[in-house]
Amino acid sequence: MDRRSPVHEIVNALWKALHALGSQAETTDIERWGFSIHSALSAPGREFHNHDHVVNLLSSGDPLEVIAALYHDAVYIQVDQGPPRSMREELAPLLAQAKDGWTILPAAASGVTGEVLSVFARQVGDLVTPTTGLNEFASALVASVQLQNVLYREQRIAVAACIEQTIPFREDAPTQLHKRLRALGLAGDALDETVKRAVRMGNHDVENFADNDPARFLDNTWKLLPESNPALHSPLVYTVRDYRMALQKMEHFLAWLPPERVFHTWGDEPAPQIHARRVARTTGNLELAVRYLRAKLYSIALVEAIAEITGGDVPIDYFMGGLKSADGEHPSMKRIEQFLPTMSNASDLDPPLHKLLADGRASESSFDTGPSPLGAFLHATVGEGEVMKQVESAKKWWAGAMDATTFLQAQPPKPVAAIARAAGNILDTRRDRLFALAERLER
Repeated sequence: MDRRSPVHEIVNALWKALHALGSQAETTDIERWGFSIHSALSAPGREFHNHDHVVNLLSSGDPLEVIAALYHDAVYIQVDQGPPRSMREELAPLLAQAKDGWTILPAAASGVTGEVLSVFARQVGDLVTPTTGLNEFASALVASVQLQNVLYREQRIAVAACIEQTIPFREDAPTQLHKRLRALGLAGDALDETVKRAVRMGNHDVENFADNDPARFLDNTWKLLPESNPALHSPLVYTVRDYRMALQKMEHFLAWLPPERVFHTWGDEPAPQIHARRVARTTGNLELAVRYLRAKLYSIALVEAIAEITGGDVPIDYFMGGLKSADGEHPSMKRIEQFLPTMSNASDLDPPLHKLLADGRASESSFDTGPSPLGAFLHATVGEGEVMKQVESAKKWWAGAMDATTFLQAQPPKPVAAIARAAGNILDTRRDRLFALAERLER
């Protein structure tokens, strides 16, 4: 009965946090700021960096952390196609769009926003991009402008520091922040506590990496895909190649990501055993996620090659069969997996990975099914070793080292022929070509 809508959660959290700090902020101002945050987080295309993520961060932390959590994802320029409409007035004098990012304007160096530049190690004329902290920087600018008359200088700096530490996956970020805060005049216990609070906030922001349930970790990873791949915003339209490219980018990133860059420490924040447990869980989750993505990549590589050979790229919905409609009116659409044969299982199956492929992630996404029927079929029939080997071959094909026919001819013939035949029952326009391809593969 205590649960509220996101706009209530946001406004109430901001109101309580400001009053807990002794601020004399007017209720009408608090509502206006809360509404602007809510509006920013409501932009289409946000699957992860939305109300749910922000409200989850409000469950712990002191009032300054709560304020930072409310603002830290307010600006998400590459997803929202520019600054949020509700915050453009604050950002217009401070940032200007350039060819490859956004340039910091002279006005940003004065007043309260000048402190934000110092916290983020930025200066006038810098070009900031989404991969170098643009969204966090712009969000901190907005927070500083909106709250300039209701927070003290040290409080504004603390909020900006918390937001700065949500720039993810950097090496030794707290040490660099500590140096910049000391240069701003913070010292002693106040300096140490500001860094600890910022580290706590940054760790809380990425806590899903240490989830005990890999399916939940993958759920959140999957929500990031459409945010960085706009083509996936249209689930009935995006093509096989669109989907493969999205998976390939995510696999490349997670395979690179060092687990020790996900969570940070400063002093006794957090306790050593907590940090060690987080890093260990992150290591396991990343390893499983990469193998899961490679299994998905292998299955979509075969689909892409089959589609290319039989006529070219198609919407993935056309090749795989229809997804059930959101309103439940068409729950039993014809799907490719309904036509896959039962084949003997390989010996080298990893049960946790196979369960993820067969049963799915923790929940459905807006653009994809939870289970991966082709991935599970291939994982079971050719084995994990062959899947991991052949996905590397697929990467060579995508890099131009071979064509689709050469790639497909080097694959295990019976499972690939089975997929081609199953697709022949879905794609009426290519039925003859798909059946003929299956026969050629099995000769």
